[in-house]
Order: sequence, then C-alpha cells, then structure tokens
Amino acid sequence: MGLNDKENDANRFSFIVHFNKTTALLPNHPALTEKQKKILEEFKGELTDEMILHFKQRYMEAKAYGEKNPMSYLVFEPGQYVNYMELFPRSSKLLDFSYKDQKHFAEDSYELDPRNDNKSVRLTFFKFEEGQQDKVPPLFNYTYYFNETLREEEDGKLDPKNAALLLGFHQFIPNLHEILKDRYKEAKKIGEDLMKTTPDVKLESHKPQRNELCPCGSGKKYKKCCALKVN
Repeated sequence: MGLNDKENDANRFSFIVHFNKTTALLPNHPALTEKQKKILEEFKGELTDEMILHFKQRYMEAKAYGEKNPMSYLVFEPGQYVNYMELFPRSSKLLDFSYKDQKHFAEDSYELDPRNDNKSVRLTFFKFEEGQQDKVPPLFNYTYYFNETLREEEDGKLDPKNAALLLGFHQFIPNLHEILKDRYKEAKKIGEDLMKTTPDVKLESHKPQRNELCPCGSGKKYKKCCALKVN
C-alpha cells in the first residue's frame, strides 16, 4: 500500500499491511522519516475490520486476475525491486529450506530495468509458521551479489545468527547461484517487455559517475560497488 502527500510528492511512501492490522516496510524501501512514521501510526490506528475485509477481497480478486495475466498489474519503475512470485505467480519454484529442523523460506526480489545490469538479488528470509504467513515478520534482509567479492563483503555485515542461517540456506539449495541467475534474466526480460508498453520511459542510459551512489541500491558509491564488476 502507498500513501501520497498531495502537497509534496517526495513524502510518498509504501508499506505492507498484514490482515492482522500490523504493518511492515518493503525490503527495498528507504527508512521512514519521523513525519512518515507518525502518518503510518495514525493510519494503523484508523484501520477497521471493514477495511481489512475490503483489503482481503481486493487481494483475492487481484491474485485471481494476476495469475491469468501478470503483465496486467506490473508497473515499470526504474530502481524498484519486485518479488519473483509477483512476476511469475504460477511458478512452483519456491526457495524453501530447512534449518535446525525448522522450515524456512526466502523471498527473492529483482530490479526490472534492463538498462541497469546490477547483478544482484534482494533476499528476505522468513521462518515458516503454519497458517500464520500473513503475520510472520521477516528475519532479515540480504543482498545477494553475483560478484563473489561483493557477496563476501555483504556476508561480513551479517551477525553470526543470520550468517549461520544463510549458510544453511546455501547448503540446502546447492545450485542457488544458478537459480538466482536464471531468475535474474527472467526478471530483466519482463522489464524489457514492460518498457515497450510503458509511455514516457527515457531510453537513454545514464552512466553513474564514480562518486555517485550505486544504482544497484547498495548504498555504496559506484566506484566501490558495481564499478568493480565492470573494470
């Protein structure tokens, strides 16, 4: 869900609404400002059972329609990451795994812009809770880089608990690298198709300067991130 500020478009932000009236940020969403946090708290306080029922109905309608034609609801927005299951809702290729005798799963999201060869995937990890999937908060978020050096740097940022779970994830799915690369290509192909049907998309490719923030969304300067993969 997204909230817009009619007076200042820069204050627009998006978030997830769970059917138990809790909320969460999207994996790739910037941290909220204090003003946005206050607005979100006010929104949560005004949520009614009738509104949740309406959201559930819209969810079921959108899911049924989207499964028939995913391209009908996808929007091309450079820099935005989209969950793989939104791109391919009928796919049975889930990233489920077992860790310490408990079921877990990961959701993978991709930046669709084919002009941005960011070579990375946003992963969000969850612990599986039977019948509670709309209420389970994420364990942690992780950027999987296809470049091994960048991936090792990202691994080094994890605390020991999350690093151990990530290792278990790799061990459970030994061909993970190939799976994510294939999905990355599929996502970029979707982006190409969306660009052809999206009006007013500028086709000129912007080459980042060395001291600019990297377009992959890592928060690093370009010279210390994706430029290493080019050189």
